[in-house]
Amino acid sequence: MVPDGAAPTVSVIVPVYDDPEGVDRTLQALTEQTASTPYEVLAVDNGSTDRTPAVVASYCRDHPDLVELLVEDEIQGSYAARNTGIEQANGEILAFIDADMRVEPTWIDAVAETMQTERYVGFDVQIEGRPADGPVVAYNHVSEFPIERYVEEEQFAPTCCLAVRREVVEAVGRFDERFRSSGDLEFGRRVHDAGFEQAFDSSVTMYHPPRSVPALLKKYVRVGRGIGQRRRYYPERFDRHPLFTPANYLPTVSPRKLRDSATEVQGRAETALPLYTLCLFYVLEQLQNVCMGVGRLADSVAANGDR
Repeated sequence: MVPDGAAPTVSVIVPVYDDPEGVDRTLQALTEQTASTPYEVLAVDNGSTDRTPAVVASYCRDHPDLVELLVEDEIQGSYAARNTGIEQANGEILAFIDADMRVEPTWIDAVAETMQTERYVGFDVQIEGRPADGPVVAYNHVSEFPIERYVEEEQFAPTCCLAVRREVVEAVGRFDERFRSSGDLEFGRRVHDAGFEQAFDSSVTMYHPPRSVPALLKKYVRVGRGIGQRRRYYPERFDRHPLFTPANYLPTVSPRKLRDSATEVQGRAETALPLYTLCLFYVLEQLQNVCMGVGRLADSVAANGDR
């Protein structure tokens, strides 16, 4: 809770679109903080057509000094919603979280402590549930949110678990609102190129529900579009020859590839996985490739339509 008269030190920005259950669980966690650090919660509705705004409004009524409902309905996209949150934020620390995630009651204070010495940080994300709960949950555990690798090897943290100081945004600019996906990667590369240190903090954990198979496939289509967009908008930084080759996204089935996939998955998993789970992983990997190809194709069509 923000003490009377205190300016928020942490502004938590929560973009949301048509997800009343997800934003409810996130706002519940954010309003149950045991924080001594002043903070505010900015839920940015991106033009929802269901009861999502009503859910956020209920938290605004119950916590009028803490939660605020903002609306970004001119541009459909999570990065536009986040930029609206940045524009209205009062804190020096901007913390981003997705609407459907959960955090511990000490999260705000933990973020503030980390940001005393850091300016751009990605936090640990754990999948809720256990790998033993089923093959799809296990797939989420193994394949989703390798945040440390993203920060160290690709110079970005996903916006579901990112905290950045305001001075960094003022130096490099806000998110590119044209992106359907990869806007966090493009922003992270700008931060890196500007000379700011980037860090991963494993001591601060955030929790994400496992995605269903349809949700995973929808995500991969979006990622494919993002790959096309970043190569189209920033070829000098991502790819000077952004040629879309459909054959690169066709599924490949062979005993050798299945064996290689199983070996890699077992190397990443923290527990032994049965054969049927490894086979499902292989199928999902192939579907992932196809869906990313669909996304790349959709971006190519959209790009041609803009000309």
